[in-house]
Amino acid sequence: MYRFKFVLRLLSIWLATTGFFAFPAAADQSAVVLLYHRIGEDSIPSTNIRIDQFEAQIALLKSGGYHFLPLGEIVRRLKAREDLPPRTIAITVDDAYKSVFVNGWPRLKAAGIPMTLFVSTDAVDRGSSNYMTWDDIRALKADGVEIGHHSASHMHMPHAGVKAAIADIKAANKRFEDELGEKPTLFAYPYGEYDLDIKKAVMKEGFTAAFAQVSGAAAQWSDPFALPRFPINEHYGDMTRFKLVSQAIALPVSDVVPLNPLVTDDRNPPLFGFTVDDMVKGLGALACYPSHLGGPAKLMRLAGNRIEVRFDKPFPKGRNRINCTMPAGHGRWYWYGKFFLVPGGKLD
Repeated sequence: MYRFKFVLRLLSIWLATTGFFAFPAAADQSAVVLLYHRIGEDSIPSTNIRIDQFEAQIALLKSGGYHFLPLGEIVRRLKAREDLPPRTIAITVDDAYKSVFVNGWPRLKAAGIPMTLFVSTDAVDRGSSNYMTWDDIRALKADGVEIGHHSASHMHMPHAGVKAAIADIKAANKRFEDELGEKPTLFAYPYGEYDLDIKKAVMKEGFTAAFAQVSGAAAQWSDPFALPRFPINEHYGDMTRFKLVSQAIALPVSDVVPLNPLVTDDRNPPLFGFTVDDMVKGLGALACYPSHLGGPAKLMRLAGNRIEVRFDKPFPKGRNRINCTMPAGHGRWYWYGKFFLVPGGKLD
């Protein structure tokens, strides 16, 4: 029986990816947001993309039928439930490393691709040669780069608590207003970490949207204060993966549980579940991969398209995720990622 199910899954994936049958796609209702940190700093591969990789990725985006929009415009359309062009892409960069100013933006600008830069103000204020200066950031802004808010100290907000997190955000607000004349409207959680209390606090601060670092496409049905981004670095920057994630389609889900990504000892592993929209067919090809397992979790399909994800091994302390994917036809994949945070562990 196991062998039969395995063969059946392989057959369904082959049929979908070859376009023999295509599941209804929601490409005009979602967009892919890519996340970079350093460009051309080859000694730090975990947060860097090599220049040759970056140039190959830009070439693919320019020749592959993609559409580029500023991140703020994508957020506006998603929240208004307005359609997006197919294969809409946004490029974001966190932390304001100097290599982005020197190596990244000139290449994106030459290709006509917008960029959003999320700035942590303390790092800029320290004046390290590894980071941009405020003059650099003002030059980027004048060049059309969208500036986003990435806190002041780049703290681990759920560990520090809401009071400290809000004080840190307000400190950055003042620096943005002093140096740029305004506070950014888009926020990116440092390290991609948040919980319900942090998310609510960010909402109250008047931002229009906030971004995490979990893989997946941002959609009309996504939580605007927990929007996904695909992290890109040397290890996950090969062209096969890049093509796969750059044309991902958001899996249309609702009734997601748990709401809080914070995992407590008495609920580890969490009981994770969601309902997939009826428009999506072929759910037998769906697979969900917890980041610590090295393989797929068990899926339980209840009445209709309700999916419950089950596994026995608890998440380790720190940041965790579950990626759920399935073929969407014509070489594209549905993708839904969920972030989980287990308190404790090494802070990096």
